[in-house]
Amino acid sequence: MDAIEAIRKRKAVRTYTDRPIADGVVDGLLRAALAAPTGSGSQAWSLLVVRDAERRREIADLIIAGGAQYFANMRPQRDLDDDEHRRQCGEYAEKILSTYRIAPVWIVALLVPRGNYPDSMAEGGYVDDLLSVAFAMENLMVAARAEGLGTVPTSAFQRFEKDRLRAILGLPGEVAPVLVSPLGYPESFPDGLPPALKKSFRGWRSLVHDEQWGSTRA
Repeated sequence: MDAIEAIRKRKAVRTYTDRPIADGVVDGLLRAALAAPTGSGSQAWSLLVVRDAERRREIADLIIAGGAQYFANMRPQRDLDDDEHRRQCGEYAEKILSTYRIAPVWIVALLVPRGNYPDSMAEGGYVDDLLSVAFAMENLMVAARAEGLGTVPTSAFQRFEKDRLRAILGLPGEVAPVLVSPLGYPESFPDGLPPALKKSFRGWRSLVHDEQWGSTRA
């Protein structure tokens, strides 16, 4: 699969099998990830690979619990009371994310400050470093798709349990978990957009402006 096809076919995978992944395949993905652009050449990143079964399950449980909280915040409550709404969102998170517990590998993308920026550029430098971590994960996700592997970047889900995630991974205070993704062979790759997104998803032509704002191709 070439790069363009892998980019177009990369989708958020939320159903995994427990089929193992060869060490050499994982290492190839990590090297592809870390070939990404890095602001000021600082390499203010690390990728933490989790294979231990108990630790994987802890991360999966954390992400599923965070998913329940995310859905509770994002989905309309309508005529449900608070407890019923939370219960319904928890059941939904469990339904769509439960196979996270058997994904054979988890990848945690970390921001690791390198002190490359003077105080006058510290704020912008932090943004650059954060973007660099995202570039690396995009590389990894595209390379994974080319290998027939699924990923799904999570950020909002783990924010609700960041301290717990730090404890599971033994992270020092200055190292920040930015994105977390299971890595595994999917039950199947998604085909097209989820129904809920089809109604509101913008086509590419409406997002491309030529020469000046407002001159879209739509």
